[in-house]
Amino acid sequence: MLTAGAQDHAHARHSTISIRVVRGLVAAMELHGVRRSVVLESAQLRDEQLASAEARFTRAEVYRLCELALDVTADPALGLHWGEKQPGCTFNPLSDLIAHAPTLRHGLDALCHFHPVLSDDASFQLSESADKATLRCLHLSGAPPRIQRFASEMFVLGLFHFLRSFNGDARVERASFEYAAPSYHAEYTRVFEGAESFEQPFTGIVFDQALMDVPSPYKDEDMYEALRAIAERHMLRTQRASFALRVRELLVRQGSAGRVEMRTVARALGLSVRSLRRRLVAEGVSYISVANDALATIATHYLVDERYSIQETAFEMGFSDARAFHRAFKSWTGMTPDTLRNARSGKGAHDS
Repeated sequence: MLTAGAQDHAHARHSTISIRVVRGLVAAMELHGVRRSVVLESAQLRDEQLASAEARFTRAEVYRLCELALDVTADPALGLHWGEKQPGCTFNPLSDLIAHAPTLRHGLDALCHFHPVLSDDASFQLSESADKATLRCLHLSGAPPRIQRFASEMFVLGLFHFLRSFNGDARVERASFEYAAPSYHAEYTRVFEGAESFEQPFTGIVFDQALMDVPSPYKDEDMYEALRAIAERHMLRTQRASFALRVRELLVRQGSAGRVEMRTVARALGLSVRSLRRRLVAEGVSYISVANDALATIATHYLVDERYSIQETAFEMGFSDARAFHRAFKSWTGMTPDTLRNARSGKGAHDS
């Protein structure tokens, strides 16, 4: 049986990320004055690889490129600086699509739906209460602490800018980071305007829930529909963008896979239940197996959060007692909640 760490590393060897992300990393190094030829040679990349519209790299390969970027730029705050300076078109067609979404909610829905264009794995989870909305960054499978921090900086700042693009006056209540404040924490204060907070239960942002449905100043329904059609074509060309993956990401984002009926998921994907079932069968999976995979991901998110006990995690997952959750989690992952929690204990990002 694989340990949690071994499972993470195995996942990182098979899960893929779009060439768009790789091109962005190369551009970030060039902005720091590193010659393109040096970047390509060090990363063992060729220009024709970067030119390919639909090329994919394994997650482990992208992690190595992130390590290279941090090393050759000698910029420990590269995640913040990349997130701050990257052009708005870096992740097109998604960048333009979400920019023209009618509301922030539509933009987040589009980002979730079309996320496979960029990565096989979901990257965030939305939760809403009566007055607060929270976007939590999901942990990167198999990533060392240095890369977790780099990705957290880039992604949280991206969410921060995303929110501001819909409402320039929007205030973020908190930009949370699970790790301790790094030596360059003054850069966090600068880019997050004092909203940053370290050693928190999760990494992500918290903001006023009312902002979710405020009309965007850049709302353009014709442009939005045209860009959705383009994004759909990109996703169809993405071999990894299977219906199983799309179902899994939708369920993870909802955070309640066991309580989402198949017809609800089918409707969100623009399909009938019969069509969705047929497409999943064609991919060799069932809705139940995909839902269980999503449940394992959601449960793992709670288990690595020290704020939740195993009993509380069981409750959050909809189980009336911890023993039933224990059995279910072992059936989903092959390990017990205690085994996972013990394997993950002590992990965190530190200054490099």
